[in-house]
Amino acid sequence: MKLNMEPAKIENYVITPRYIATDYRNGQLTIPERNLLLWLRVNGSPYGIAIVDMASYARETFNTPVDKSYINKLLLSLKSKRYVWYMDRAGRRGSFDVHMGDWILPSKHLKTLNTHFGDTPVRSEESDDETSEAEVKTENTFNSQSLKKRKTVDSSSESFKSIGKLIRGYDNDKNKEKNKEKDSLQSLSLNKRDFSFGGFKVNSYEELKCKEIASAVADADIAFCYGTYNKYGLIVLERALKEFQESDGLGKDNPPAFFNSIVQQFI
Repeated sequence: MKLNMEPAKIENYVITPRYIATDYRNGQLTIPERNLLLWLRVNGSPYGIAIVDMASYARETFNTPVDKSYINKLLLSLKSKRYVWYMDRAGRRGSFDVHMGDWILPSKHLKTLNTHFGDTPVRSEESDDETSEAEVKTENTFNSQSLKKRKTVDSSSESFKSIGKLIRGYDNDKNKEKNKEKDSLQSLSLNKRDFSFGGFKVNSYEELKCKEIASAVADADIAFCYGTYNKYGLIVLERALKEFQESDGLGKDNPPAFFNSIVQQFI
């Protein structure tokens, strides 16, 4: 009998870090946390994101179904220990993205969660129940209703001009004179890159997200999103995009300007 020697597709495989087993044996992970973490990774996209529906995970993760609140408790614990990251969900329903670190991306780069946790690379060894409960209730909020009522945003408004000068004004001679040496070096690096959708070369997961978000808000290029990420982190863009989508941003007269105003409020 002739064997089928066709190579398997690499994208159908998930690499699991050995430290998960080590952390379990050292008591940093409980059995339920370990099982949920492994199930999340098995369901992860090529970019290390699992789309979580509480009801489905409550049915599928363990031998017998559990309550959704139990899955929520485990997720909070995994997040507090920095094995996963997701946006705060106080008052929110439906499925949501859970990011996993130490993930090999299609670009062969290693995705970490450092930027999501304020560049803190070390996972906590213990889970504080009080901190976890408070995390559910804590959220960086602002007046969503007022945004939903807005039909357009004036591109000459102070908020838009402020962020516009910050991100797009890197090549302005006057701004260069005022910037510190670090900002000048950063500006030089930004100016050398092609931020058009066709010419932008993605080098990391974060840059891919910048490109996806810029496309989602119908921006002309990726410069604004990349500049915002470069200075404030990806979390600002992700939160702003969620508010943009919930506020029907594409229905506004100027979607990119509307998105920029949301970014400014988060900043």
